[in-house]
Amino acid sequence: MRARWSKGLTLFLALLGAAAGRAQERDASPLAFTLLPDLLDPLGFGGPLTGTHGEALIVAGGANFPTPLVDGGAKVWHDRIFVLLPGADAWRNEQALPRPVAYSACASTPKGVVVVGGSDADAVYADAFLMAWDSAEKRVVFEDLPELPTVSAFGSAEALGSVVYVFGGKSSKSETDLAGGFWKLDLDRLDLGWVALPEHPGPPRLKMVTAVQDDSEGQACIYLFSGSQTSTSPEGDPRFEMFTDAYRYSPEAESWTVLASLPVLEDPRDLAGEEAFSAERWPINAACAAPFGKSEILTFSGSTGRYILDEQGKVRDPRVRPAFANRVLAYDVLADRWRDAGEMPVGVVTTRAVQWQGQIVIASGEVKPGIRTPRVQALSVAQEPLAGEALSAKFRTLDYIVLGLYLALMLGVGAYFARRSTSAEDFFLAGRNIPWWAAGLSVFGTQLSAITFMAVPATAYGSDWRRFVGSLMLVPVIVLVIYCFVPLFRRLEVTTAYEYLEARFSLSVRLLSSAIFILFQLGRMGIVLLLPAIALSAVTGIDTYLCIGLMGLLATAYTAMGGIEAVIWTDVLQVFVLIGGALLCLIVTVADAGGVGAVIETAQAAGKLHIFDWRWSTTDMVAWVLIVGFAFTNLVPYTTDQTVIQRYLTTRDEKQAAKSMWLNLAMTIPTGLLFYGLGTALWVYYMAHPAEQALLPEKVDQLVPWFVVTHLPAGVAGVVVAGIFAAAMSSLDSSMNSISAAVVNDFVVRLGDETRTWDLLALARRLTCFLGFLGTGAAMVLATYEIRFLFDFFQEIMGLFGGGLAGVFLLAVFSRTVNAKGALAGLVAGSAATLVIVFFTATNFLLYAAVGTCTCVAVGQLVSCITGGETRNLAGLTLVTLKDPVDAPS
Repeated sequence: MRARWSKGLTLFLALLGAAAGRAQERDASPLAFTLLPDLLDPLGFGGPLTGTHGEALIVAGGANFPTPLVDGGAKVWHDRIFVLLPGADAWRNEQALPRPVAYSACASTPKGVVVVGGSDADAVYADAFLMAWDSAEKRVVFEDLPELPTVSAFGSAEALGSVVYVFGGKSSKSETDLAGGFWKLDLDRLDLGWVALPEHPGPPRLKMVTAVQDDSEGQACIYLFSGSQTSTSPEGDPRFEMFTDAYRYSPEAESWTVLASLPVLEDPRDLAGEEAFSAERWPINAACAAPFGKSEILTFSGSTGRYILDEQGKVRDPRVRPAFANRVLAYDVLADRWRDAGEMPVGVVTTRAVQWQGQIVIASGEVKPGIRTPRVQALSVAQEPLAGEALSAKFRTLDYIVLGLYLALMLGVGAYFARRSTSAEDFFLAGRNIPWWAAGLSVFGTQLSAITFMAVPATAYGSDWRRFVGSLMLVPVIVLVIYCFVPLFRRLEVTTAYEYLEARFSLSVRLLSSAIFILFQLGRMGIVLLLPAIALSAVTGIDTYLCIGLMGLLATAYTAMGGIEAVIWTDVLQVFVLIGGALLCLIVTVADAGGVGAVIETAQAAGKLHIFDWRWSTTDMVAWVLIVGFAFTNLVPYTTDQTVIQRYLTTRDEKQAAKSMWLNLAMTIPTGLLFYGLGTALWVYYMAHPAEQALLPEKVDQLVPWFVVTHLPAGVAGVVVAGIFAAAMSSLDSSMNSISAAVVNDFVVRLGDETRTWDLLALARRLTCFLGFLGTGAAMVLATYEIRFLFDFFQEIMGLFGGGLAGVFLLAVFSRTVNAKGALAGLVAGSAATLVIVFFTATNFLLYAAVGTCTCVAVGQLVSCITGGETRNLAGLTLVTLKDPVDAPS
């Protein structure tokens, strides 16, 4: 099945790529390495103390063999300190460490380089000290720190701000004695000393590789890769176990997560006439690592047992030991996947990679067992100028003109339809005269918000295609809606979906359901304005508050004037602009990424086209979670949400409503392919251009607008950005008009004084204006807070309350025995069950709607059974009784 999907994706990308006339060849080796000045020692060092502080790159200590190992030479430890300053063409070497030391765990912090443990010729140590650069005195200064609870060498350390985390290595001169342990030390609270933390779930080891990078939720985590373990055979020969496992530690949760292991790759080098060994038999671990860009970690070089032992497991003659691999691997923290990133000039082990002056610097290290190098390799992570200019997001004059014209067009649409809204029914239902195709495009546009336009490609960029299941699971939902829900809603000629619940159950069910809808939409309005505004502000330079104000005020103006008719026709225009913009971005990206073949080959090799993960889990995005979760998550808006239902109530009749839903379905899957294809192509492009990747916005949701304004021509970029503005306004106008419809029809008219004459059209317009100002103001208030996860929170809230609401509608349509008491009890129980799942389990949030819906249905049936069931005449109110005469008994 996976092969069939890959073929389908291949054909899709091929058709688009055929239109690309500017395909460029991809750089086969995109890593931009340079060499810094050599260390002032012709041999170089293994296990040097390496770090950065202020402007200084510091390399100290280390060990080497002044007399070559092949000649029986002994290892010598050193105490020299080398300092390289920006722009210098040579290292400073004017100081020495308190004593010779190597193989310490080092971490760069704002206070200096923390050095923990290490060894010399005689022993392994537990002492710790701070090595800081005094920029005024131009010298390194030292400060003692609390000793580690155990001696350790060949361990590793990382820093998060002023907190240092240390992994224990070996506890004696023998590599078979492992210290283990994991601790942290807060440099601002030295009185607390070293605090023990839970160790990773893998076997004990030394020479582990660590790095710090943000996880998929934006939290800084510590990543641990590979390492080794040494034992002795009964014959006395060493045995090396090279680990390729990987783990992530969350400081916030103080817990570990198992990650994808380093890939098994072939090592084709010939060893003195021997056949090349398979890396599966001789696992290659990593030597050092560093964060790269916003979502990757690079691991450099590595070692295997075969560098010391031959095929029979005997110790090799040092003269035939090969050089260490110069392979560079990249781990994607969002996708939990590895890729082969290229090669470094010289493979080295027993050294550390540090960030300095926009580069990842790897100083000295071991190139072969017993042989060091004085070379200092540097990988640039800063963008090189393009054609004399630095690449930057720039909104040009023509883009502003296009944006202004587009927004003026939106306002003109509202003014035009204002003359046609002469009653509340016109304002909410457009006189039920909307063409089916426009209603279908509007439903599609309502679901295609600006956040979706940006977030779906970002999801494919950061992960794979597994969430595409959401588009596929819309098929059964739409079929259910067309054949089961549309007939009931249309034949009852309701204005809101909740009117049907009163007819089927009671007034209390109607009011509660409508209130839940209104509260959710009120909370949602500020978010659907704010998040696109932040993204657009980041990439265009337009002030965030100005973005919010423009979108909010214009959407309020044309919605208050033209009602649902203006909303629908602006949706239609927005759909064409957004899809056209996404298609253009895809064509340009595929061309710039090297063509269709390069995109497919690279994406397949990295597993980016993967859809179904058949593992069992209730927490991960595995196949069954996505299938069940998206089935129920899609069910909620299409059966309970007034913003969607109102669209298919605006058509002339039931048949037209059904056609509008079929059109919506027909567009959903192809556009899903389009957006996921765009995200994948963007990933391939930026992997081939790592310097550009380093300049990407911090938040991956800003990726698409960033690409638009940095790669599309002036004017064209303005149209696409205008489309994003319009999509945000579409989400807002849908909420305003639908909330207004619910308030007017479900509360004012239904509960109002029958003797009072209401100007419902004027009320609807005033209410729309109030809601528009409320949503715009909420977005501006939220702009002053950290809202990184706020939209995810509201997605969870939809599952929290939407699931129970969907259950109520299912009970109403499909059951003749459930009564009002059962429906209310089910709605409350569904929400309560979902709350339990949210706060007491780690269940994936996609399952919230399923839990709420199923609980509501089960409890509704049970309570109705206990309370005597439904005794009223239900003719025309359920699917089974839809065609019964109204006066027939139920």
